[in-house]
This record gives sequence, C-alpha cells and structure tokens, in this order.
Amino acid sequence: MIPLRRRVWCLTLGCDKNLVDSENLLGRLVAAGAVPTARAQDADIWILNTCSFIEPARIDSWAALRELAEGKGAERVLAVVGCLGQDQPARIAREFPAVDVVAGVGNHALVAAAILAGGSAAPLVSSPGEAVYDGYPGRHPLTPAHVAFVKIAEGCSCACAFCRIPAIRGPQRSRRADDLVAEVEGLVERGVREVQLVSQNSSAWGRDIGDSLPSLIARLDRIEGLRWIRLLYLFPGQLTLAEAQRILDCPRVVPYLDLPIQHASPRLLRTMRRPTDTEAMARFCLALREQRPDLVLRTTVLLGFPGEEEEDVEALADYLARVEFDHAGAYRYSPEAGTAAAALAHRPPAEEVADREARIMDLQAEISLARQRRRLGRAFPAVIDAVVPAAEAAETVASLREAAWAPSWNRAAVARVLPSRSRIAIARTQHYGYDLDGVILLAGERRQAGEWVQARLIGVTAFDGLAVCEDEAHFREGGMA
Repeated sequence: MIPLRRRVWCLTLGCDKNLVDSENLLGRLVAAGAVPTARAQDADIWILNTCSFIEPARIDSWAALRELAEGKGAERVLAVVGCLGQDQPARIAREFPAVDVVAGVGNHALVAAAILAGGSAAPLVSSPGEAVYDGYPGRHPLTPAHVAFVKIAEGCSCACAFCRIPAIRGPQRSRRADDLVAEVEGLVERGVREVQLVSQNSSAWGRDIGDSLPSLIARLDRIEGLRWIRLLYLFPGQLTLAEAQRILDCPRVVPYLDLPIQHASPRLLRTMRRPTDTEAMARFCLALREQRPDLVLRTTVLLGFPGEEEEDVEALADYLARVEFDHAGAYRYSPEAGTAAAALAHRPPAEEVADREARIMDLQAEISLARQRRRLGRAFPAVIDAVVPAAEAAETVASLREAAWAPSWNRAAVARVLPSRSRIAIARTQHYGYDLDGVILLAGERRQAGEWVQARLIGVTAFDGLAVCEDEAHFREGGMA
C-alpha cells in the first residue's frame, strides 16, 4: 500500500518538451493529494521520464533506470514513462521487475491513476498518434516561477532520414489556439512572465487545424502581464520572411529565433530529407538581421552523418561564419532503427567526427564571442532566474576572469562585483533562452528570483556575461566604489 501522505519525486531526461510532460503528470498527482519533493530519498513515488532520441540518450535512460530500480526498495512505487517506455516497454518490464508502471508518451491521466493504484499489470502504451495530451493548465511547474515552457504541438510530420521522433511521438497535432491562450493566461495569473514556446516543429503549428503560427503569436501578444515570448524549434524554410517579420513585430516577442539547420551541405541535406536551399536560408537570416540588428539566432548542427566529407564540414563552417549565429549546439549522428539513414554506408570514423565537432564548436565560440562583444557597455532588461551562494556559480565566475571587457573595466571587476563570500544572481537578458544558452551574473545580495532589472554588460565570454544593475550606484567605472 502507498502511504496516505504520498510524496512524489520526478527525474526528467531529455528535452524541454519532456519537462512539460513531467509537469503535466505531476500536476495530476498533486491534484490527487501527492506532494512533490526535490529529494528522491524523501519520496515514496519515483517517476523517471525517459528520452530515446539517439543512442547516448538511451544509454543515459537505461543507466538511470538501473540505478533507480536497484535503490527503490519494497515501499516505493517506480514509474518509467516517456520515449523509452514508448519505444521498448516489453524490455523494461522484462528486465526490471521492480518497475511498477511502464508507460509510453502522453495519456497522463491514465498513468497517474496507475501510479496512485500502486502499479499496472501491463505497459500503458498506445499508438503514438492516439496518445492523449490534455490537462496542461493544471501542470505542476518544474521551472522558476516566472518562466515556463509551453508545448504548442505534439509529434512531427517531417520525415528527416535520421530521426525517430515521428515513430515515437506520432504525426504533428497542433493544440488549439484557444487552449494555448487560456493556458498562458493561467500561467500569467500564477506569476509567469516569460513563456518559451516549444514543439518538434513550431513553424508548422496550426497547419493541421487551419491556423497559423503568426496568428497564434498575435493572440498571445495581447495577454496582459506577459513580458517575453520566446520561439524555439522553428523549421528552416517553413516560415516566410513576411511571417517572421510579423511575429517579431509583436512587442512581447523577444528578438530571438531558434532555427535548427542540422547542416549546410545541400548534398547531405538532400540525403537527410531536409530543405536543401541553404542560400535561401542564409538570405532569410541576413534579411531579418538587417531589419532587426538586435535579433539573436540559435541553431543546432548534426555531424558525422553517413557520407559526410571534409568539404561538407567546410561548407558548414563557412555558413556559420556568414550567418553569425549567436548560439549553436552540435551533436553526433546516431544510426536509429527504422530510419532511412540507418541503412546508409560511409559513416565517418568516430575519431574524425569528434575532431569535426571540436573544430565547429571552436569556430562557433569565436563567432559567439564576437556577437557578445557588440553588447559590451550596453544595458538590457534582464530577469533573475535564481540567487545562489557564490560556490554554486564558481565555474562561471572563473571563466569570466578571461572575459572581454567594456572600456574602463578589467578582470578585477569579477572579484569586486562578485565577492567570493557573496550571493550571486543568475540572470538572462533577451539574448539567452532559459536552460538553453548562457547566463549573466550579477551581485545578488539585494536581488531575488523573478526580479526584472536593467543590467549593463561589463564583461563577456563566448557563452556568459558579467553585468551591473543600473540601480547600483556604488559600482563605478572599472568596478571601483
């Protein structure tokens, strides 16, 4: 039997869309009387929300599952949900008898009921296209109170040769605009001031229900109390320049677009079953930047795809240098069963792929630093995500000692603005997505999470920044009081 005072702990692996699913499932358990806890040892319900996008993600999911199964004990309920549960439910049930509930994606009401009942006799897995996703307004937040991810669609109807998401999550199903507006209005009533819109392909939102992304954004932009709307996972080539301009013209939309290009070699992109007109995409980005010089661009690239040659990597490097993305992430190709790319030959050796990734990321660091330097000495609105003891930000503080500096400032500013025994505010300007990019650090003694300030950037690295608040008159040029 589960104790009357049920306490639930959830470990979420993978992407921010998974995080929203965890919040949804937790919300249903909380509504039934469960109490969330951040400490696994205090909980009698353990939930593992898994990722199965690529092999490294599956390795992490299996490792976490093994550890939890071994440490569970007889008095706890252990539920394994999400993409790995959808992908390999029979193996989980067979190899880990300590697991009480095995579930795939969605169907959170059914999964919550099974957890509260103490277990399920069989895996709770439906066809991915039929999985039910509802109840989002009642979800339990796992982000700071002022920021939330909002999942605007489920699944994906693209057929990228390397990706299993359509097989795991099903085709794209856009959520209704009325439901999304109501959810964001509810979030704002709870104190949320920034929403980050996520899906597998945000550009295609609404096409399956006779609506459009610009129309949705225009409605969200009218919500009083909301300060920032941030768009993530826009599919290159599926948003016109006019549509993007219309979106960016909305006052609450942050000038920040996430456009995962995957690569810049037309030959490889064709094999990947991705848009191949890299020149059109470059012109799209540059035209937006010409109209909005403050626009932040983020992307993701895939290295080591079958058939990738050195000339392809050079084309990618040239493309990154031309467009000047502010942020870029890279990951290595993983052959996925059931995908078109899995049967392709001529995979580059792992050592060569690692070298290519390192070179691309070194180049991107140079580009990011150049973009960051242009902001030195300027003040921007910033939101404080957390205030922590200095020791918890020690790695970022150390990196800032090698920062580029605004005029009249130098590395001594780090110790003056962030004394070693002080508290540090971890904040973001418009240039950083929550839990995606870098941060800026501020003196934290007078600050609190959720506070909005005017922050003047005095030092930057390729990833992070050091700033002083405009209302702190005791900081003078050069960090001298």
